[in-house]
Order: sequence, then structure tokens, then C-alpha cells
Amino acid sequence: MRLARATLLGTAIMLGAGGSAFAQDTERRLIKVTHPSEEAIHGLESTHDVGYVGDHTEAAVYLTPAEEGVLRARGFTIGEVVEDKSTWEARKAEIAATTASEARAAEFAENGVSAAKLRGAVPPAGETVIMRAYTFTNYAGRFLYVEAHNKGHEPNNTGGPALQLSYAGPDAQYTTPVNGTRFSDAGRYMYHRYLVALRGAHADVPTADLRVRVAAATGSSDSATPTQWATSQVPPRVAAFQKDFITKYMDPTEVYERIDALVAGNSDIAELVTLPHKTPGYQRQAMAMMAGTTAPGSNPSGANAGSAVQLFSKAMGHLGGNEITAEFIAPTTADAPLTVAVDGKSITVNLATNATGALSSTAAQVRDAINASAPASELVTAYTYAANAGSGIVQARARVTLSDFLAAPASVKRGPFEQRILRIGKQRDGSKVGVYIYCQQHAREWVTPITCLETAERLVKNYATDPTTKSYVDNLDIFILPSANPDGAHYSMYDFNSKRRNMANYCPPGSASGNVGNRNNWGVDLNRNATVGSAFDGYVGADLGTASCTSDVFAGAFEGSEPEMKNELWVADTFPKIKFAINIHTHGGYFMWAPGAYKSQNRETLPAPNIGIEKYFFQVSETILSHIADSRDTVLLPERTGPIADVLYSAAGNSADDQWYRKGIISYSFEAGAQRMTVNPTTGAISRRDVGFQPCFGGPGTHGGTNTSTASQCGTASNPDPLMVNEGRLSTQEFADGNYGLLQGALEYSQDTKAPNVGIEFSAAQTSGEPINYRFNWLDEAAVIHYTTDGSTPTTDSPKYEAQGIRRPGQVLTVSALGAHTIKWIAVDMKGNVSPVKSQRLLVAADDADGTVGGSVPATLSLTLGAPASFPTFVPGLAREYTANTEATVTSTAGDATLTVADPSTTNTGKLVNGAFTLPQSLQGLGVVKTWSAPTSSERVPVTFKQAIDANDALRTGTYSKTLTFTLSTTNP
Repeated sequence: MRLARATLLGTAIMLGAGGSAFAQDTERRLIKVTHPSEEAIHGLESTHDVGYVGDHTEAAVYLTPAEEGVLRARGFTIGEVVEDKSTWEARKAEIAATTASEARAAEFAENGVSAAKLRGAVPPAGETVIMRAYTFTNYAGRFLYVEAHNKGHEPNNTGGPALQLSYAGPDAQYTTPVNGTRFSDAGRYMYHRYLVALRGAHADVPTADLRVRVAAATGSSDSATPTQWATSQVPPRVAAFQKDFITKYMDPTEVYERIDALVAGNSDIAELVTLPHKTPGYQRQAMAMMAGTTAPGSNPSGANAGSAVQLFSKAMGHLGGNEITAEFIAPTTADAPLTVAVDGKSITVNLATNATGALSSTAAQVRDAINASAPASELVTAYTYAANAGSGIVQARARVTLSDFLAAPASVKRGPFEQRILRIGKQRDGSKVGVYIYCQQHAREWVTPITCLETAERLVKNYATDPTTKSYVDNLDIFILPSANPDGAHYSMYDFNSKRRNMANYCPPGSASGNVGNRNNWGVDLNRNATVGSAFDGYVGADLGTASCTSDVFAGAFEGSEPEMKNELWVADTFPKIKFAINIHTHGGYFMWAPGAYKSQNRETLPAPNIGIEKYFFQVSETILSHIADSRDTVLLPERTGPIADVLYSAAGNSADDQWYRKGIISYSFEAGAQRMTVNPTTGAISRRDVGFQPCFGGPGTHGGTNTSTASQCGTASNPDPLMVNEGRLSTQEFADGNYGLLQGALEYSQDTKAPNVGIEFSAAQTSGEPINYRFNWLDEAAVIHYTTDGSTPTTDSPKYEAQGIRRPGQVLTVSALGAHTIKWIAVDMKGNVSPVKSQRLLVAADDADGTVGGSVPATLSLTLGAPASFPTFVPGLAREYTANTEATVTSTAGDATLTVADPSTTNTGKLVNGAFTLPQSLQGLGVVKTWSAPTSSERVPVTFKQAIDANDALRTGTYSKTLTFTLSTTNP
């Protein structure tokens, strides 16, 4: 037993000694003074303690009352008091109060709330709630992640008690508490987050033996046992599984050519579907800025803004616009007229002069002359710069050739682009569950199209040899769109690497946004152009109107205005069996879903899915993230997994919302490129590095983009950066593995015929007048729970069991009226399987009531085991963690009960044996399986065992096994 440490907390009392500097300054106040003379204000700095000088006629000065009088006499005006001794004392009190609050929270986190009770504090019920608690292990080590909510911080992030985390192993010795970070969004407090590197003794403590506690300075606290994050079993693949097909970043033309080739040789399982709407294409008008010596593709300086003339070709650049030339000539004679001449595609403007021979044509006059010339206006339209009046005198400009400023090689076709979607499946008649995987909505995210391509290559090339791949292709209808934004992607690769949007230009030519030099900033954010929860509906996170046409989150002309988005909507509408979708982006390592948008007023999100549906989103994400972790030990953080609006920000008009709310598709938004982590082995401090949109693909010197700062992240050939080298290629591989995880989730959905199993927990089956609290528990899969409290049979129209709030656990429900209450419930999983009706009788009895009818319950501890747990075949030479499951059925009438699993053997305890041979690593899952603080009846308890085997572990032919003892015990019969 650990003895609690009592810490005496109090308020510090500060005493000032007479004659100190403090005593001399006690009457000084920081006061704002003004004077008409700037010289008088600055003169104060040589005679007084001046805090700061505002504008030229005011200053804040430390003054005693006597000094105030002197300055008044000198003509200064004495204004408001900025700070005085009371301000100082108030700040000191704030510091002391915060320090005491943090110490109090730390004490409660480390020692529990008993110390608070000794001082008479009564923690508010449910003030602090642990929302999630996980452990995970990645390439950087082992970590603990906890989310907690404290009501005292609502509704905004401006106050609330200090909140701290502590954790302990089996010895119940809690660590020094840890401060978390408050996550707030749109001015609203969301929750606290804690990420801790588990070191020392805690690094090896099994997750089931860890205990976490979050406590507030008020004395409220909550405790939980964490679970393991991203540890679902990955289906086996054959040793000859083919992958790593990508050798470089590829432009959309190359990617589409590769999927064309895939179909050409594999028409039995793959085909191309041409999407109905062509994109505007990698093309635009030719243009030139005519402003003295300003480069033709640049905006002029402020001095030249009024004299600049812009020319935009009528024809697209590749259709003749790039052949147009223009020259502004300064005549050598006086009183020359302004004339425009055209010879073929050469425009010559002879500028006007005045009586002295000086140039006199204004930009507005030159603009009007060009547009009034029939042959010139057939070629171009002229504008002033930024829609200004054009009153500046135009300068001569040597002949320039207009250009569309597009640098892609001839292999990239100019003009509209035909998008094609790759459809993979043995049976592509619309009868199978559909999965839609699409990449590169945002042009600069170069990892994404090759991730889609890698996924497609794996499916086609491994179909004949890998049973897991074959099961996906045979049982699913898989749609892969490698580049949803081919125009912008070509532009990002060859012209402007940070291009995010498509190439559609909604900026009026010659407007403040439509100038030649702004061409890199034109386009629509396709992930803000969908039709649900859009900016057009009042949701935030996107910009509207032509004034916002250069915003990186410009939503377009109207919902679904872009051909690329029209194609996306067409896919969801045309193939109604699509039930799963994933929109792959970079970077940051986020894995998200609906709701993804909210309105500013009260941060009103799109309707959050029921907690049972949210659990299903998490359930499938666990499969996906486990596949990613299996690739190279990258773990996407729990803090970055969940609804878009709850872990990132509002993204009005995003695709995931459109697909979920409009079509009921389990739609994910994937941000590949997880941050690379390191842990200081001494302090445990965690460092994170962003990988960028275009990380080095194969090491130093191999980066194919124009982002040289990102290229330098690779390191050098002699000293490569271990965190960043090959990041582009490895990200591609691990997130292609993630796509396989989505296919696994879809396959399990398609084959699901089992009804879900939901149980109930309650504070007591019977009380003497006290209310009874209860809640439901999902015992196997996620499902929507419908319940009644009056004994009637529930239906799908009955009330749903909901969450306590954003990312929080399920409701704690209460019955308080005297009498018997029969709770009945059913559960409906995502496939539509409905459980049988289950019920529980709860009795709130009157204390000392007469005429009651009673009965006795014999002491019962009943334990029945299901089928023996059996691991899959252990594969030598492959590092993996295997999982085996069984089930125990428990009935207990005791006040408490504990189910444990132990190895009774005295040799090789805790390890599986095969005759005289033993597995090197211990079996995981021994110890406490579950505890009860109330009776339970016929409760099915899942029991999971895990066995880790390293690549170098020697395995003996035969069966490894161990007889275990399951014990159901109680200390309160």
C-alpha cells in the first residue's frame, strides 16, 4: 500500500520592508499623459520613468501624486490610470491562484480525491469525464493518449479549473501528473488532450494493467483503463505478395496511362469507366503585363500601377494565344496620335505625344484604343491593372510575346481532360458492396495519386496468387479514381508546386484578383464544392464570391459547379451499392469523417451520427489504421482520428459530408503523411516534424518537385535524414496498406449476418428509494441501440441511446420513480442485422414500505467457457502479433466480482509450449479480464489473447498450447 502524501496549500502573504525600493514606489501609478507638443512628450523620457510612448502626443508615465501636479502645471493633461499597485497585486493573486489550482489538480491526479474530501470539497458529479484512453507503440516508442472533458471549461476556453493526468501500473504508484493541452475550436472548448511517452517501468506494463486518472482542481476526477489503439489483426498475405510498384512522383497523365495499361491486360477483373464531365483542362489564355520594364508575367510596382495595361488573348494559349505579340512604341515627334496597328498576330500601339513630344497616352486610353480596334480585339482584350482608373502615362514597351505561362512538357495534353475511373471486381454488375477510393482532390498532394495507383496495381497483380487480395476482388466492387484534380495537379508539378485547387478562373480579368501576376492563385477548392453543409448553406470553412476567387478554400460559383465535382457526385449517384469511400489527402496524419462542417452561430455542426454509428466509423478505422501500422510502425494519433469538425476544423462543402448525409456512405477523409516523431530518452519530451506535401521520394537528390526547401529535408547523400529519407515512397506504401484495410472492412460488412450483442450496466438492481443509474455496453460490434423504459417492446422508432457529447461515452441514464422499471432494448448494426429483444428489471423500492412481496436469491457465481481460443498458423520468419479469441459467460449475484485468467503451471509460466519447446515471448491477455461492481446475468464476456512472434524467433513444427485457469471470484458475496 502506498501512503498518501499530504501537501499543505495556502495563500502566500508578501511583506514589504520599509525603506526598500518597493516602498519608494508604492504610490506611483502608470498614467496616460498628453501634451500638444511632441518635443514635450519625448522630453519626459529624460526625467521620468516612461512606460511607453503611444503616438507623438501621448505617453504612459509612472507618477506619484506630487509628480502629477508638477506635470499639470507644465501644461500636461493627466488622463486615465493604466496600472497601479492594485493591478500588480491582482496579477500576483492570479499567479498564486493558478499555481495553487494546478497543485491541487496535481495532488488529486496523483493521490485521488480523498485529500479533497478531507478539506470538505464535494466534487460535482460528472464534471470531469475521461472520453478516450489508449496506448500505442510506433517506431519512436510506446505512448499513452488520453482525452478528457471538464464542464468547468464550457462554453468557451477562457476559464475553468486546472486539469491534470496521472497514470499507474499494477503497483498503483501514480506518476507525477501531466499537464494536457486544451483543444478549442471556433471559440468553443472541446476537450483536453494528453500524449505521454511511456518510459522506464511503464514502457513494459501491459495495457490492461495500466490505470489513468484525470483530476481537476475542484476535486472532480475520473479513472479508466486504457485500451490498445490500432491493433486489429491484419489478414495474412503470401510471401510473394507484390507491392512497391511506384518509382517516382507521377503527373496525372502518367498515372492515367498506367491504369489504362492495367485494364488492357486484366479485362477479366478490371475495366475503365469514363466519367461524363471533362475537366476544363490544363490550358488558359495567353497574357502579358505591359508596364515599362515589368516582366510580362508579373504585376507592376505601386508606382507603375496606374500606367499598366494587361492583355488577355481571346484564344487559349496553345490554340494561338501564345503566338500573339504586342509592342508599345514611343514616337519621336510631337503631337503624335494614339494608333493601333495589327499585322497578323502582332499588335503595335503607337503611343500619343503632346506638344513637347512627351508621351501622353494614359492606360485607360490605350486600353480603349486596343479594344476599339477590330483586328486587335479579335486577338486580345485589354484591361488596366487591378481595375484602377488607368490615369497614369503608359511607357514604351519592347515587343513581348503573350504566354499562357504553362511549362508542362508536350506529353501533357492541353485542353479538356477526360477522367476515367478504374473499376476492379470479378463481378461488376452492381450486385456487390462498392468501395470508392479517390485521390488528389488537392493538386499539391503528390503522394496521393501514386497511393491510388499502388493500390490498383496490388489488387490486379496479386489477384491470382494472394488469397486476401482475391477475396476483395471476388466479393467487392472497387472504384479507384487516381487523380480527382488532374488540371491543378499538372499545374502543381510543372508550374507552381503549392497549387491546391483546380485551374478554373472565376476572377474577372483586370480585377484586383484577376491580374496577370495572380494567375497562380486562381481556382476552386474541390473539397469545398460539394452539395451538403456548404458555404452556400451558411457553413464555415470556405470562401464565396469573386472577391474570394484567389482563396485557397474558394468554394466556386455554386454547389457542385466544377466538372470534377460533378463527376464525383455522378459516381455516388450511379453506383448505389457503394457503401464505403475514402478521399485521400496529405499531409498531417488525420483520419476523419462526418460531421465536417458547422455554422458560426453556436458552432452548430451538421447532425452528428448516433454514437452507435460513430462507433462503426471508429471500428472500421481501427482496421484501416492497423494496416497502416503494420507497414512500418506508423500510428495515426487518436487525437487526429474522428469527425473532421471535432479534430481539425470546419470544412464547408467537403466530400465526406456529401457522401454520408446524401448517400449514407461510410466516407472517410484521409490525410496521409503523418508527422514523424522522436522522443527525448531523458525527459520524455515528444517532438513532431511535418513531412510536407511533397516529401523526398527516394532520398537526397531524388526529389522531383520545385519545392527546394522540402528537398533539403532529405538530408545529404553522405548524411541522409533518417526521419525523412524515402518518406514519399514509404508513405505511399503504408497508405496503400490502409486502402487494403478499408477493403477488409468492406468485406467484413458484406459478409456480416450476425446480430449485434449489447448488454447493460447499472448501479444497483434494487434500491431503497435511491435512483438507479444505467448505461448500455457494446459487447461485440458497433450498433445503434433503441430502448424503452416502460416494459414495451422496442422498435427502430424507439428512442436511441446517444453519446454524452462530442467524442464522449454513452449516456448515463437514470430511473428514479418508485416502483419496478423494465428496460428493454434492441440493437441494429450497420448491415441492418437486428438483435433479439433483451430486458432488465430495475426496482426503486420505498424505504420501510408495508405489504411488500419478496424473495431470496441464492449466492451464485457461474462461469461457462466457449470454444477454446485458437491462434492462426504461426509463420516462421515473419514478425507479427497473432490474436485468439474465446468467450466466457458470467452470472454473478455478488456485490462485486472479478474474472481472471492465470497460468497454473510452474514451468514456462505464461508461455505457450510445444513438448519440450517454448515460445520466446510471453502470452498476452493473462490477468484481470473484467470486474463488476454489481450483479450480472448470462453476460457474454469476450476474452482476447495475443502472441507476439519476432522474425528471428525459432518455431518447432507442431502445436503450441497451454491450459489456463479462468477464475470468477468475489470479495462481497
